[in-house]
Amino acid sequence: MYKRQAEDYIGEGVDPVVVTIPKGATLAEISDILVEADVVRTAKAFDREAAANGDSKNIQAGRFNLKTQLPAKQALAMLLDPKNIVRNRFTIQEGKWLAQQWPSLAKASGVKKAEFEKAAKDWKKLGLPTWAKNGLEGFLFPDTYEVPDKPNAKSMIKMATKQFNVVSDDLQLEPAAKELGYSPYQVVVMASIIEKEAGSNDADRAKIARVFYNRLQQGMKLQSDATVAFANKITGRIFTTDAERALDSPWNTYFYKGLPKGPITSPTRKSLDAALHPVDGDWLYFTVVNLDTGETAFTADPNEHVANGQKLQAWCTASDANRAKCNGK
Repeated sequence: MYKRQAEDYIGEGVDPVVVTIPKGATLAEISDILVEADVVRTAKAFDREAAANGDSKNIQAGRFNLKTQLPAKQALAMLLDPKNIVRNRFTIQEGKWLAQQWPSLAKASGVKKAEFEKAAKDWKKLGLPTWAKNGLEGFLFPDTYEVPDKPNAKSMIKMATKQFNVVSDDLQLEPAAKELGYSPYQVVVMASIIEKEAGSNDADRAKIARVFYNRLQQGMKLQSDATVAFANKITGRIFTTDAERALDSPWNTYFYKGLPKGPITSPTRKSLDAALHPVDGDWLYFTVVNLDTGETAFTADPNEHVANGQKLQAWCTASDANRAKCNGK
């Protein structure tokens, strides 16, 4: 008993400690790292436990939450438990354009925001589909990713564009777009508008898609306030002004007919799916009438659309809280 205590700690450990296991580290190297951090008392104790446990070869590289002065058997068990891995993650957020994504990526990785901006300019080398046009916007798939061991702007961006390709392949985006009568790029542009217009209202995404496709087919302007907001780089409110809607921009669908020049955000899978599979309907207009519930009114009648807009105005002026939500304050 004394010999084991001399080689090994007993008890439940003492102080929290984060230990880094490098890529390619051997079990002998890992035991030395643990001794150096005072996680285990001797390399011999850890080596003995590792030799007796066939799973020891599965210890991952990374940073681990451990404790000082652990019994070697417990230290090994903690290294084999994924819950103890220190995760360093970054998130591509839904409904944000590129310039809004870079600060959080920079914070998570330590890579300067300017490096992301620089990498985005060379967008043809970032793993986008061959049919992509006009830049990176729209192809950073919204999801949460692990920051690489040695992060740089290009590698982090390519993680998100790779996931876009995985999702688009799963959705059969190219053949489904062809069947719909649009190019895959046009579908991504449409999905990006749906993303902004629908917000958290998943149930109406395919109906919103139908409204915009109907307007395109009838030669009407899309008149999406979301595209106006992107063109003017404004956020935080649902209404746009006459001056903003009059801006001469290829992204302003009040100013120009057809789809905007490119995507206005990174669409989620739900919006891509809605753009590929719009529901049947003759609607030409939609208006959210309650920002709390997301209730949205759809119609083919312009007079009814005006009435629905008045319902929204009434909701916005019903209370100070509602007014703040409508005006972004």
